[in-house]
Amino acid sequence: MKQKLFRSLLLLTMGSVLLVVALFAWLSVHYITNDSYQSLKREAALLLETDEDGRITVKQLHRVQLADRVTLLDPKGRVLFDNYANGEALDNHLQREEVQQALVQGEGFASRKSDTLGKDILYYAVVLADGNILRLARTNEAVFQQAHLFAGYIAVVLLLILGGTFIAARSITRRALQPLERLDLEQPDANKDVYHELEPIVERFAQQQAALNREMRRYKSKKQELKAVTNNMDEGMLFLDTQWSVASLNKSAIKFFGKDKEELLHKNILELMEGEDIRRLLQKMELVGKGRLIINRGNTYYQCNGSRIADKGFVLLIMDVTERTASEKLRREFSANVSHELKTPLQSVLGYSEIMLSGLVKPEDGPRFLQKIYDEARNLLRLIDDIMKLSKLDELNHDMLEEFSLVEVAQSAVRRLQDKARSVKVELVLENNIAGAGSILGIASLMEEIFFNLLDNGIKYNREGGRVNLSLSETENKYVAKITDTGMGIAAAELPHIFERFYRVDRSRHKAIEGTGLGLSIVKHGVLFHGGTVRVNSTAGQGTEFILKFPKMRACIQDSSQDM
Repeated sequence: MKQKLFRSLLLLTMGSVLLVVALFAWLSVHYITNDSYQSLKREAALLLETDEDGRITVKQLHRVQLADRVTLLDPKGRVLFDNYANGEALDNHLQREEVQQALVQGEGFASRKSDTLGKDILYYAVVLADGNILRLARTNEAVFQQAHLFAGYIAVVLLLILGGTFIAARSITRRALQPLERLDLEQPDANKDVYHELEPIVERFAQQQAALNREMRRYKSKKQELKAVTNNMDEGMLFLDTQWSVASLNKSAIKFFGKDKEELLHKNILELMEGEDIRRLLQKMELVGKGRLIINRGNTYYQCNGSRIADKGFVLLIMDVTERTASEKLRREFSANVSHELKTPLQSVLGYSEIMLSGLVKPEDGPRFLQKIYDEARNLLRLIDDIMKLSKLDELNHDMLEEFSLVEVAQSAVRRLQDKARSVKVELVLENNIAGAGSILGIASLMEEIFFNLLDNGIKYNREGGRVNLSLSETENKYVAKITDTGMGIAAAELPHIFERFYRVDRSRHKAIEGTGLGLSIVKHGVLFHGGTVRVNSTAGQGTEFILKFPKMRACIQDSSQDM
């Protein structure tokens, strides 16, 4: 701004000075020219004074010695005398401008290039008393001799004026801008010596500054909020520029790559995540605006969701979906198992029913076929009942929690199974070493179902004269329940799978024992719902021990997929 103002003032001043000088020079030339005309007129008057009658003869002109050119013409324009040339050899001058003007007005003035002398000439003509015309002429050299005399002085004066103009322009610029340079737009109240004309602008700047400060504070707040959110996300988030280079990323993304932040920034994503799958994902994001990819790293699965952000670049979200993938796999397997397990008893019922309807069954075999149909139908109902129990486990929440006695629940489960145990000659015993009722927070019916399934398995897989024992004890902050039996036991290779849905131990050894394969799965989910743990010890042919631990007066819902 300072340079612009200085140049503007300098150019304006110099232009004004040059205009004045040009005007002065024009006026000077005009003045000198008029003065020359008047000088020629005075010379003519002096010549006329030599004759009282106002006439001038050729003889008189021969006697006069003048520096200027003198020409005498008759009324018809013929040259009678010329002190610079032979008059008889000259052309007729009647049509000359100054001559025509003199014939009309008595005298005339003109300026043109002379054919005789080849120079710019000033002419003055006057009509004499006898009708002749006296004409005097002077070259421009004489006119501008005075102008040349002043030209040097004018040049010196002009240089001085221009130098003063330069200094004045700098001074005016500095003084004019001093209030503006001291202007504090952030503190308008401090501008005491600001130009009055600038006060509305200063106020407007102050308003804009206040609005800008508010927006900056809001932007910083939003930026901090976004940073806090992204850095606390479990998902990795990367922002890529249009060239697929990492512009920014959060802590989870840094953890995903296992490198320092400096090693990741400004690196092409294809250098960090190799493979054609990621390249196709990026290309899809460019074409359709979004894409998804599942990445497998050992036993861990990650889902990459990508989106295009207008023309700014791309955002890539990396999520650990191992748990979800496992759950989806489990649901698929569960659905397939349910279909298979339901089909088996239904096919048996349909098969026996078709045989009986066809009339191929002997009367004495009728009760046996009906018993088969009844047993398969009952097994189907048990299977459906267990499936419903598992489904309800997924619907449990903290709103259902209640305080109940662990001892009373255990006693109820034992009472329900006493008759069954006696029928197969198995001793069922409850040992309570808990002081008081053993209060616990959870769902009493679900806890009873846990004890019932474990005790029922202990009875079913036991031997005649065997024993099933439920022992209750406590530590400082936990209740411990141990269910031990003297049954067939479980092979070591099968132990890791016994809590899986529809899993059953080797059926060749237990063909006569009915089961859905869901009981222990219900046990596992029930224990986890109560914030507890379950562990199993077993030796084939010697028996099995289940050890359950529950926190006192506390329920902790955990994911059914958690390791036990």
